[in-house]
Amino acid sequence: MDGTIYIGSKPLPGAPEAVNKLRKKLKLVFMTNNSTMTRTQYIEKLSRMGIHASVSEILTSGYLASKYVATEHPRANVLVVGEEGISGEALQLGLQVIEHSQWKLADYVIAGLDRQFTYQKAADASQAIRNGAKFIATNLDNIYPTEEGFMPGAGSIIAMLSAATGVTPVSVGKPSVISSRMALETLGLQASEVVFVGDRVDTDVAAARAVGARCILVKTGAFELFKDKTSMADMVVDSLAELPSLLTLE
Repeated sequence: MDGTIYIGSKPLPGAPEAVNKLRKKLKLVFMTNNSTMTRTQYIEKLSRMGIHASVSEILTSGYLASKYVATEHPRANVLVVGEEGISGEALQLGLQVIEHSQWKLADYVIAGLDRQFTYQKAADASQAIRNGAKFIATNLDNIYPTEEGFMPGAGSIIAMLSAATGVTPVSVGKPSVISSRMALETLGLQASEVVFVGDRVDTDVAAARAVGARCILVKTGAFELFKDKTSMADMVVDSLAELPSLLTLE
């Protein structure tokens, strides 16, 4: 969604209208590596832009990380380095979100984008990981687009924790096959029936390739970072607004 449908709180020109046209003919899933908000909060954000979506159609990396842990270890103690998009989803799935001072009790550390990140949070999470907690990353994006430009992403925080512990995390967001398979499962379709659309080669195109699906790259958001790698996508378009006409839906 970031960089494809909107940047920050501003929808990209023609994107909401394009999504609504696509919905009339196709099944949709909205995927984001941004773990700062819950799925319900993303529904509200999309609604403000004139886009209707249901909770079952939203896949955030915070939800994917929490679901991964809940499936592997129901009611596990989780130490979160991140925001409500992780802790809120974790609680909904029955996980026990513990305080940082309780790091010795952690079964898992889930780390994502945390705009209130501190040295103490890093220290507590590192101690927990060294103590045996399994290290889960929402995603490894080093930056993400905002209205003010690119800002440090979850991957920047996770790189610090990995450097401090020597542990490589399990990453569940794009381009992990975990996220791509969840998208296919949500749609109830095979990879051959699905097209991924996004602005990044390293996440969106790679996520499609992880399950053998096709991918369309848009020239918005973070596209400039990947303009020399456009051959990796099946198609490149100026923006999401072009998609309905290209797919002969108009």
